[in-house]
Amino acid sequence: LAEAAAGGGCCPGASRNRFAYNESGQVRIRAGLPIYECNSRCRCGADCPNRVVQRGIRYDLCIFRTPDGRGWGVRTLQRIRKNSFVMEYVGEIITSEEAERRGQVYDRQGATYLFDLDYVEDVYTVDAAHYGNISHFVNHSCDPNLQVYNVFIENLDQRLPRIALFATRPIRAGEELTFDYNMH
Repeated sequence: LAEAAAGGGCCPGASRNRFAYNESGQVRIRAGLPIYECNSRCRCGADCPNRVVQRGIRYDLCIFRTPDGRGWGVRTLQRIRKNSFVMEYVGEIITSEEAERRGQVYDRQGATYLFDLDYVEDVYTVDAAHYGNISHFVNHSCDPNLQVYNVFIENLDQRLPRIALFATRPIRAGEELTFDYNMH
């Protein structure tokens, strides 16, 4: 990692940011700081330790019906180590104005899948209602085991971060995955 950063061949080194991950791919910077992963402009390969989120979900996850009336949820079928990348929150990128309109409809239906991309300014929102992945089913908790990080890979527009969820602590196999919907 130090050699790549010193040589400027990897994105964080070239932009004078710290590498966000250790050798095991675990995040090592505090939440709230941006993560810059290597991209197509870097000289490194696909096995570079600074390519974590872009490799996608690496755990066996399962959607299940919650027993307490919260609808669907997601649990892990494997143990997850603290600070490990778990999944990306993905969906349709829409303007905040469109999100406001859709939000009123979703409120009437009693469910919403909107995630504001307000890292620098509130211009865009991710709507996972119609397009997305398993993250659409992750429930809210005030004591979550996942933390949100803003990640930049090919796109460096600060208004359009990718939303990555990392484990805040070791997570047992069979445990439900949650994040704080109000987390900034």
